[in-house]
Parts: sequence; structure tokens; C-alpha cells
Amino acid sequence: MNRGTLPIVARLTALQTPARLAPGGARVVAEIGHRNPLAAILREVNETILARSLCFESGSGSSLTLEVAGRRVLRLTGATGLAGAETCLAAPVLEDEHKDALIKLLQALAAQRSELRVMSAPPGRGSDGVSVGLPVALLADLCLIELNDAGEAEEPEPVAEPPEPATGVEIEAGDEAFLVRFAARMGPTLAAWLISGGSRDGKSDGPEEMVSHLRGFLDDESESIARQLDLVSMVPAGPVCIALGAALSEGHGILCARAEGGTLLGVIEGDATQSLLTAWNAARG
Repeated sequence: MNRGTLPIVARLTALQTPARLAPGGARVVAEIGHRNPLAAILREVNETILARSLCFESGSGSSLTLEVAGRRVLRLTGATGLAGAETCLAAPVLEDEHKDALIKLLQALAAQRSELRVMSAPPGRGSDGVSVGLPVALLADLCLIELNDAGEAEEPEPVAEPPEPATGVEIEAGDEAFLVRFAARMGPTLAAWLISGGSRDGKSDGPEEMVSHLRGFLDDESESIARQLDLVSMVPAGPVCIALGAALSEGHGILCARAEGGTLLGVIEGDATQSLLTAWNAARG
């Protein structure tokens, strides 16, 4: 496994890890004795693209509520049982001058070595399209945390030459498969992809090492992916597209789309969140 594919493995591992729910509906992000609870908090923010309010609560009763969007912490809206939160709570939007105070609060919450849970809810203010706030990648760098930790994976081996990026697939003459058109509209931003099911089952493009990871994950976790997509789809088994946040330090993200009985899983180069809707609508047209 090379460094270019490590973020892919981390994202896929996170997707297939079953969530444990605590009483009240909160999701456990760090068990008691977790080796790095602060990393668990930052990775949760790193997985959040759409604007959300994330309330992180310790088993000891302390909590922090953050409004996040686009892998940025926009503001602190609540704090319980933690000293020194006044400065961040008073800020309409968190800026560079607040990063040290926010990190101290996050460290204090994580240092209690209790179970950490998160509750996700719609943001209290209009946060869509906001491009300010503190990037979670910056916070992770300051805390010496690797957002793309692949758990117990071995240290990546150096490679002589990185795989050449995909150039995007050509739409075949008369090809009416929506997912193929969607992949084509994404162009080289979609570094590797694979379709499972539907009329183009098995069709893929990109470096074989990346495609192989995608194929193995789809083979093992097709039902889990379907459940994930059903959570955000307006219609059961209907067409839908989601993206797991791109890792700013490595520049990769994971794309999952479903249409016409097929599922596409792909690797995004860089932050393509703004281009997904454009490509989706272009494929529909």
C-alpha cells in the first residue's frame, strides 16, 4: 500500500465500521481507553461536508457543540463543564486568533478519558456556502494528528513511481447508462471508479491498485453502502449521490452514487464538492 492510497483505505474503513449508539440516539466516536480521543473528534469533523451542528459529549457530562461545514469549524455554540469557552462562544465566526483556545477546549474534553459521543443536527444558523472558519486540517496539524490514520495498517512502503492519474472515461456511442455519463462529467477529478450492478456492472477506470480497493470493498459491503444511501435518499432505492469529505492534507475523497440499479464508488482528487452537483445535473440532461 502506498501513501497515495492510504487515505482511500482510511475512508473505506470508516464507512464499513459499524456505529454504536448510546441511549438517547447519540453515536459513540471514542470508547473508554481510546488511544487518541482528540483524533476521533477531529476526524468526525473532517467527515462532515454539509453544514451540521455536532454536539460532542463526554461520559463525564462535559460537552462542546460546534457548527461545522466543508471540513471547517465555523463556530462554537455551546459548552458545558469546560472552563475558558467564553472567547470562542462570543465569536460570530471562529478565526485564526481563536484556534489556540478552541484546541484547549477540545483537548480538555478528550483528556477526560471517558466515552465520547456525538449528536448531529441541522445548524442553528445559515451555514451553507460559508467558506470561513477554522480548517480541521489546520487544527489536526497543530495537534500533530493524522486525519487519515488507517488504524492498524502497516507503515506504507515507498514506491518508485506514483500511478498516473486517470483522464476520465469516454462516453460510448449510444451509452445510456447514467452512472457512466456521471463519471465522464466528473472528468479527471474522479481518479478511479467502479460500478457494481446495473447495465454497466464491473465497468471501471483508473489505477488498478485503487480500483482493486474499491472492488473489494463493494464486494464485502454492498448492503452497508445501500443502507447508507437509503438514509439520505428521498425515495427508497432511489438515485442519490454522497461524498465523504476530501482529506485536505492528502487531497483524496470518496464518492458514492446510485442510479438505475447500479452503485458507483470512486476516488476524488482534491475537493470536488462544488462540481458534484454540476456533473450530476449534466448527466441527467
